Amino acid sequence: LTGNASVDHPKAAKAAAKPNEAKSMVRVRFVHKPEKLSLKLGERELLQKGAWSDNAVEFDATLPLSLDLLVDANWAYGAPDQALTIEIEPDGQDTKRETNWSTAGNLNEVYHFQW
Repeated sequence: LTGNASVDHPKAAKAAAKPNEAKSMVRVRFVHKPEKLSLKLGERELLQKGAWSDNAVEFDATLPLSLDLLVDANWAYGAPDQALTIEIEPDGQDTKRETNWSTAGNLNEVYHFQW
């Protein structure tokens, strides 16, 4: 090596790397409030907190920028099929949303998000 060669410093490369997680606003939207609703990231239940209304719940959470959420929802017997939309808005990233429909009052789906 000569004295003029550039050297990559590991700390500089780390600083330029994309973060693996971000503080995020999560919104779960529905037309009819489910009788049961669970939103899990691995074994972690995310709906332990949040402001519920008749057609949505929203909360802040620090989430990975690539994630699979297991959603389990149930509506009253005889309810028509229901749409359930999840929106996630990480700090510094675009909002992404995914919608799935229940069948016979039940929804058990994996929602995948990646930024």
